[in-house]
Amino acid sequence: MANGTEDLQMLRLMRAFQKLTDQNTRRKVLLYAEEQVHQQQTGARVEHTPASECTSKSPPGSGGGTTGDS
Repeated sequence: MANGTEDLQMLRLMRAFQKLTDQNTRRKVLLYAEEQVHQQQTGARVEHTPASECTSKSPPGSGGGTTGDS
């Protein structure tokens, strides 16, 4: 039954993410999730960056530019 519970949690997360309209908030959520995946895969301890500081960062794979944010 744990798999069913995890599926429900995943659906709730996807629905909540779809309701986010602010692009900076969406970027913060993605950066945080990617950081958690990286931590899990490497077992590395990554210092958490406050969400207010994430607004100036570009998402991975964006080439560092902000022109693609629309």
